[in-house]
Amino acid sequence: MTRLIALLVGLAVLAGCASQPPVGEPPVAITMASDPQHCDSRAECTTKVSRTLLFVYDYAAVGAPLVQRDGRLLFTPADAPVTDWPALYIRLAEAEHSAFAFNAQCRAQSCRLTAQQLLQIYRSYLADKPCAFSAAVCRID
Repeated sequence: MTRLIALLVGLAVLAGCASQPPVGEPPVAITMASDPQHCDSRAECTTKVSRTLLFVYDYAAVGAPLVQRDGRLLFTPADAPVTDWPALYIRLAEAEHSAFAFNAQCRAQSCRLTAQQLLQIYRSYLADKPCAFSAAVCRID
């Protein structure tokens, strides 16, 4: 009789284990290339603000209008002379866990660079691999 009870208890335990979903593999950690416009720490954001300032100064050095600052916003003023360089709008990241916003707009008939080309150059500056201000392909891989 004790054998029968032990057998029934054993079968009940096995039945309970069989009804649970199987344990899968642990999730694989996916590492994605970091976005140059994103910063996680205060130090990284501060460094990228400095790189942004270098970008706008270098941009002005090649002939683009100087930008103005209003708080965390850098922008080409509306009364700046219209040139063949796109007007800039850059919102600086906050202290941490934040991102830089970038926009460029051509105010002339045609511009030397498209907004997408200028964005790639800006991202290269943030990644500390600055590309030249030219229409050549800018890669930061």
